[in-house]
Amino acid sequence: MKLVFSNGPEGAEPPTAAVARPQVILPLVSGMWLLAAMISGCAGDSQVTRPNEVALTDTTPPYYDVGETTLYQVQVPVTMPMRAPNTSEQAQLAKTTPAAWAAAFGATTAPWIKVDDVQTTIRFTITNLDDAKHSFELLVDPWNPQVVYQPGIEIVSDEETLPDLSGFDKYYTLDKKARMTGTLVPDDTRELAIDLATVMNVQTMAPGDPDGNSLFNHAMNIQNRSTDNDLYIKPYIPLAQDVPAMIGFTLGLRSTEPMNVAVEVTVDVQDISGKRVMPADGTVNQDNQPLPPPAGILAPPKVTTMM
Repeated sequence: MKLVFSNGPEGAEPPTAAVARPQVILPLVSGMWLLAAMISGCAGDSQVTRPNEVALTDTTPPYYDVGETTLYQVQVPVTMPMRAPNTSEQAQLAKTTPAAWAAAFGATTAPWIKVDDVQTTIRFTITNLDDAKHSFELLVDPWNPQVVYQPGIEIVSDEETLPDLSGFDKYYTLDKKARMTGTLVPDDTRELAIDLATVMNVQTMAPGDPDGNSLFNHAMNIQNRSTDNDLYIKPYIPLAQDVPAMIGFTLGLRSTEPMNVAVEVTVDVQDISGKRVMPADGTVNQDNQPLPPPAGILAPPKVTTMM
């Protein structure tokens, strides 16, 4: 089943004048996890998810097509096997207080799964199915228990558009019929979690800042790390103890021309603190319930209408 937000069937949600939303394809596999062996030295279960995939095809409609700018984009949500607190754990958690920026997004306690409670590795394989070389972007937008990060497109003028950066946003070029693999290591995915918490802080502390999109994109830029002591974004970076772990992400591909390119990912989640990841044997009971996906959406705040 497809949810097409532009050039889609009758009843589909249209893009706004300033922010266009891409085509979203629901995953073929959702809520199912591949059994994985226990990792020696870890305090809890570790798992490798089943593959999730998404593809641009030569029939994918553009999600943004104005003037000389045409963009094609597809996305798929990727869930991770995080465990919700049981009744006893929730009672203990209820005694904690969320950071102000987190409370502004609906958090009622400190994070149940903090950024350093787990280590996450994302492995991807990209395949060019065409007989021609193609360039495109690989996109990963993080989720935490409060929000899904959803960058958009800022229309600066009738001749200029500025796509907001994803948490991981990188250009690749593949020769015809070529395939490549890559990895986001735990340091990369930890940074994604911190970047999402940072832009939540930006939205809370400076919601009317005219440079709001600049702050968001600066924080999300993969060349800028939270450990760089960057004075521009430093005031908004939360303490690690307040940062919730990434519990899922949106996987996407974007191009400026039709093409047949696919990406497949698997996710390896290692439980460092114990009892934060669903059991590897798939047990679901009153003490082992999957953590639900976030209900909120966070997008860069600045919206500029067409000139």
